[in-house]
Amino acid sequence: MVQKAKIKVLLTGASGFIGKNFLELAPKYIEIIAVYNKSDLEKFVKDKRLKNVKLYKCDLTNKEDTRRLAENVGAEIDNCIYLAGNVNIPLSIKNPSEDLKSNVIGLINFIESFSKIKKFIYMSSAAVYEGNKGIVTTKSMLSPYIPYSISKLTAEHYVNYFYNTGKIDSYIILRFGGAYGLYSERKFVSQLVRDILQNKKTIKVYGDGTNIVNLMYVKDTVKSLLACMRSKKSNLICNLGQDNMTITQLVNRAANIFDKKVKIKYTPRRQDQKYINFKLKVDFNRIFNFEPDYSFESGIREFASLMENEN
Repeated sequence: MVQKAKIKVLLTGASGFIGKNFLELAPKYIEIIAVYNKSDLEKFVKDKRLKNVKLYKCDLTNKEDTRRLAENVGAEIDNCIYLAGNVNIPLSIKNPSEDLKSNVIGLINFIESFSKIKKFIYMSSAAVYEGNKGIVTTKSMLSPYIPYSISKLTAEHYVNYFYNTGKIDSYIILRFGGAYGLYSERKFVSQLVRDILQNKKTIKVYGDGTNIVNLMYVKDTVKSLLACMRSKKSNLICNLGQDNMTITQLVNRAANIFDKKVKIKYTPRRQDQKYINFKLKVDFNRIFNFEPDYSFESGIREFASLMENEN
């Protein structure tokens, strides 16, 4: 039997929702340097018996911490998947400087600490299209106004800057719609599935239900990141995601999967949240010859099964 060659990747944001799924689902011949800050990731790695994962605790917003990280793992990186940063939109509105520090300063500190990053995969957000209506592509005009969206777009510009300075050999920027799956306890979809499984008859949503979401099952998200690592394509920005649907459609589709009837209770919009009026035109599948393994329905079914098994 021919053994696969070892591949090394440095993963930031390893203790987050997508990060944990990547650690668990990535092939074991991939050696992962998992960078995290606040979570108890040691227990997760031990419980999952992830012997291909080496942990480094580092505050990326601290220059001295990132300098020590580079000293420990080596000044040159073959592959980096950058998931770190603030994902809390209300926090970005309440404290824009903290959001900027997490999403931009941390990124700058990290890249500057290394002499070379050969492939840099940056998980941006479809939130950069904020303010647009209708279908959006990577050629759409960008003028976001919520701090989170602004900082993600700014980070994209810095990735390009460091490519032009030679710090990064090649990059892929993913404008991601969003994901659902295990380890996302606080996300709306997780609570929705939980409520449906518990036979709750009324589902509460903020706003009038017309807010648009684009969601991908996290297993396909991990698969897409692995596709980026393996591909020779470089220096591009693309849209990653799956189905565009309104919140009302999301609730009804999820309920129908389990043959449940629910009533939606619409409540006033929250000022500290973003409301999307655009539909993401996904070009990732074409560019990377990628085919998701899960539809929305099959992803929700498996997610629900995994949630029940955890309880």
